Amino acid sequence: MPEESRSQEPVSSYVEALREGVPFRDANGVIQYPTFRSRPRPTFTLDRFHRVLLTGSVVASLGYTLWTVVRIPSMPDQLPMHFAADGSVTRYGSPWEMLIPASVMLATVIGCAILTRYPRIYNYGFATLTEANTQAHYENGVRMMVWTVLGTAAMHIVALGGIVGDWPVTPAVWIALAAMMGALAFFIVRMSRL
Repeated sequence: MPEESRSQEPVSSYVEALREGVPFRDANGVIQYPTFRSRPRPTFTLDRFHRVLLTGSVVASLGYTLWTVVRIPSMPDQLPMHFAADGSVTRYGSPWEMLIPASVMLATVIGCAILTRYPRIYNYGFATLTEANTQAHYENGVRMMVWTVLGTAAMHIVALGGIVGDWPVTPAVWIALAAMMGALAFFIVRMSRL
């Protein structure tokens, strides 16, 4: 049944709310949203800083990938394709082989960027989404995804640059990973306080 025609009136049975995909009104009168379908649409607008961060991350990742692909014909026959944790090369391969990890990482960056448009489907973990906090959770979740896109784009560019020899892989990949994990931890802790 289309979302617009489905009743979104809260029910007093949690099981019925889960089954029907509608909001649940608890004993205290608080409206909760136990399913993706029961959640309201986002009403917030992402601030300019995070919009620029998101767009810049996708453009940088896409641009560097295209620039690298254009340079493949002029590259040596063998490039480093796998690195140990200390940055030493453990395997070499054809420059065309780098299209596989480059495509996967680029798809991850773009996929995460697309997910920023759909905060209703996020898993908010231990948080209970209520009428009072849903929009704040949406905004926090979208900001967390923006920082995830930035971290993934940074790791993509660092790894691809390491393969083609533009810069060393370590310690840059560890710095990018630590920054992304730090941002994720910040937003997860923040989620527990909303």
